[in-house]
Amino acid sequence: MTNYQLPITNYQLPITNYQLPTYQLPITNT
Repeated sequence: MTNYQLPITNYQLPITNYQLPTYQLPITNT
């Protein structure tokens, strides 16, 4: 059960890459 601490540390990667404000949606064009 000590091998279960691996996927938990690797789960903090996609969270930091999700803070990109480059998502220009056409919602502001309304």
